[in-house]
Amino acid sequence: MAGKDKERQERGFLQAVKSAVKKNKNNPITILAGNTKLTNVIDAKKYTTPAYDKEPYTDVAVKTKNSKSINLSLKGDSAPSLAGGGLKGLEVIVPGIAGKFMKAAHKKLLDMGIEAGDKVPDVYGKISNTNKEKIVIGTKAMGGPIDYMYIGPMDLKSKFDEKTKVLTLNGTLTDSKTYAKTHDLYFRLRARREDQTFDPDAEKGGIPKIYGKSPSRGDSAGRIVITDSVPRNAVIVEI
Repeated sequence: MAGKDKERQERGFLQAVKSAVKKNKNNPITILAGNTKLTNVIDAKKYTTPAYDKEPYTDVAVKTKNSKSINLSLKGDSAPSLAGGGLKGLEVIVPGIAGKFMKAAHKKLLDMGIEAGDKVPDVYGKISNTNKEKIVIGTKAMGGPIDYMYIGPMDLKSKFDEKTKVLTLNGTLTDSKTYAKTHDLYFRLRARREDQTFDPDAEKGGIPKIYGKSPSRGDSAGRIVITDSVPRNAVIVEI
């Protein structure tokens, strides 16, 4: 359901921009979301370039009159994740950080008394200030870098003023550097399938995998995403 909601938000964004540009006879428009403006906009497209065989950081690429492309990551008001590049992508951005997190998570689960075959609670790792900006922005190889975070309702609403050429959206745009500086960010490790359980001996390249193979689908690893909030009583490790 979350994936479908995200696609609905993306479609709404793309349709709003394309419709406004068409109403303006294919001339540039300005996008206004919160207090931030993107000027000389002529188009917006869904980002489709593969990144490490994972979903790219960028959701929508806004095209401008001067051929500049502005990469946006779209997020709902209460969406659980900001970015998902997997272990491989995270290791490229900050070498060693994903492995450090997985080892800390593995130790924490063992200390909690979690045993082989038990269901694994999601584990969170708070990201240091020095690494937040690198991870939020990402790299070109991962389908970035992200220029702005767009945060708003999944049901995107817009209004285009044909006199001022301004398209107003019901979300906010925040440049990625500012977003990283003003938000606490966490790794979140979760299962890919409901039937994955704890396997304390599973590892790859000396890094614990934590999750065993899914009996129903065969997935044999968890998924790491980046989030800016944690639930009450969350399992948190220091990295």
